[in-house]
Amino acid sequence: MTLPTPGIGEVLVQAEYTCISPGTELRCLAGTVAEASPYPYIPGYSLAGRVAAVGEGCHTEVGARVWCTGTSRASVNLTWGGHVSHALVSEHDLTPIPDAVPMLDAAIGRLAAIAYHGVRLAQTQPHEKVAVVGLGPIGLLSALCHAATGAEVIVADRLPARVELAARVGLRGFVAEDSLADAFARFLPDGADVLVDATGLTNLAGALIPVGRMLAWDNTPQPRGARFVIQGSTDYDYVFPYLAAFDREMTFLLPRDRQPRDVAAVFDLMARGRLAVRPLISEVRPPADAAASYDDLRYRRERYLTIAFQWT
Repeated sequence: MTLPTPGIGEVLVQAEYTCISPGTELRCLAGTVAEASPYPYIPGYSLAGRVAAVGEGCHTEVGARVWCTGTSRASVNLTWGGHVSHALVSEHDLTPIPDAVPMLDAAIGRLAAIAYHGVRLAQTQPHEKVAVVGLGPIGLLSALCHAATGAEVIVADRLPARVELAARVGLRGFVAEDSLADAFARFLPDGADVLVDATGLTNLAGALIPVGRMLAWDNTPQPRGARFVIQGSTDYDYVFPYLAAFDREMTFLLPRDRQPRDVAAVFDLMARGRLAVRPLISEVRPPADAAASYDDLRYRRERYLTIAFQWT
């Protein structure tokens, strides 16, 4: 394979690790994501590596530790183009990786930044209560990012293995069964200030909205009802019961991916020891195991949360 030569303002990044985003990538492979390129294509959107070469006008040094989404050019179609050994990237699209952050941890940066973007929109405060349902990578990262604000976070999932993983990273929660409202009430008797639906389902709102805190009928200046964060994405319309949300004067927030500052923010949290992501990467495998990896993430969800590829 001939590696491309960076042009003006471009850098060539040699990947060390890339991380699968199971929700998005499995939906792309299933053909339900409209913006996915025709198959065959290069998937993935979270790459950690080192700068191997720089083009004219660049200020980044060769050898610098950087994160990027993926390559901008290839000989096949790109659906973000993250799972590659070398990525040709505009220098403006790089995020430096702090020395204190291991490369493997940085590979999950896109997923962590998506979760952090939801926290930033919700403006979660240290005194508040947060309920998170759905403990895939985005849900667990969302819970950890909310917890990093100082808020009390309670989590739930139907898979006991994921609730156990949440406990290992310091989160309290339960295995969801019939009534989310009754189960969350055991932990949050006055309700939650922030509700996070990270299930990817379109009909969970009816069960989760009653977990939200009710507003008092008083003269509190600028009262703020519970915030409902639909964390992640779905290919279908999201349905919610109007009156239940109306009674709580609830605000719905739909984080659309992440901003560059969100990636930098989660790397800062990782560097300061406030965001531990390594337990969320179930295995590290060679890229040659990609087909088996996607099958494991689709069919063995009790065992695998996400998988990283090692390229060097």
